[in-house]
Amino acid sequence: MKKLLLIIVLVLALSVSISSQNVRGKEIRNRDIEWSDFSGDVDQSSKHDAYTFWMTTYNFTSPIAHGDNVRISLTVRLFLDSVSWVKPDKRSARLLNHERGHYRIGRICANELERVISSTDFSRYNYRKEIDVLYWKIIDKYREINDQYDSDTAHYQNVEQQIFWDRKLESLLNGR
Repeated sequence: MKKLLLIIVLVLALSVSISSQNVRGKEIRNRDIEWSDFSGDVDQSSKHDAYTFWMTTYNFTSPIAHGDNVRISLTVRLFLDSVSWVKPDKRSARLLNHERGHYRIGRICANELERVISSTDFSRYNYRKEIDVLYWKIIDKYREINDQYDSDTAHYQNVEQQIFWDRKLESLLNGR
């Protein structure tokens, strides 16, 4: 009887969906962002002309057990955070293209999160923590890429590097 009760509790516990973050902003996954998507208060004291901040959340359904391991199917949602802004007098096609690059990095990250986590075997009794650790490892990787993007392009001032990154991000977004 205790064994049956334990199995029922375990099944119910595994059926719960997990979300890693609270959501604020506009969900945009399969398109480029537009100026109309930016809703944050402009930081007039910033030396930058715009600020793009993307964030992800994830959830998954019941894991499928394979011996001592489990696999899950992860769904990632991508948001343009409501703190994202642009100085109205600085809006230009060149700046929008650069800010889209930041968001494309978020889209690539969301794709990698789903692909990697959904294809990883996790331990049956510690999978939630293992998923969270892997999630943040991938997020950190893309935050570093995001910083490198700004450094290489000099915040869109280096046209040659911007073109290089545009091609690179397009290729990564298309899985090449």
